[in-house]
Amino acid sequence: MKNSFQAIIKWASIGNLAHLGIAVTSTYIAKDNMLLMVLVTLLTLGIWFFTGFFMGKSTIKFKEADYLLLGVVSILPIVSFTVAGQVLEGISSTLSTLQNYNLLYFIGAPVLFWNNPFYPIMDLFRDSNIYIQININIIIVFFVVFAGGYFGRSVKIHQLKKSRKISKAQ
Repeated sequence: MKNSFQAIIKWASIGNLAHLGIAVTSTYIAKDNMLLMVLVTLLTLGIWFFTGFFMGKSTIKFKEADYLLLGVVSILPIVSFTVAGQVLEGISSTLSTLQNYNLLYFIGAPVLFWNNPFYPIMDLFRDSNIYIQININIIIVFFVVFAGGYFGRSVKIHQLKKSRKISKAQ
């Protein structure tokens, strides 16, 4: 269990660092260039998929629950900021203007920065609440990471079966 949790932390950290790198580069892309923004979104989802894939392919010891845990740990930082933003927005009617600006800069800015590569997905739900758009992005990342881990595990199982057949044939 200890080794699997260390691997989960390792791959979740790699995925989050890669996501932050893509988020930095996507801030320099014009939002009206939709084709380029879609490519950035696909690159981001590809990074998350391969994060799960490489963890799943690394060893056969991991169970399906480990890939679910990888998905949860991967989105945990942004979920904490998003939940804090949603909760604090509810009490913001009693805050002063300066306190609202502080809330935006310390809680809202990281949430918006993390969701920057998902602009095309957020643009699909333009009329809905911003937190619904953000929650959709988080759920998509969770499922993409889980699917990548599960697919990586199935590739590893297929490789092991193939190598056993070759060794039995010899």
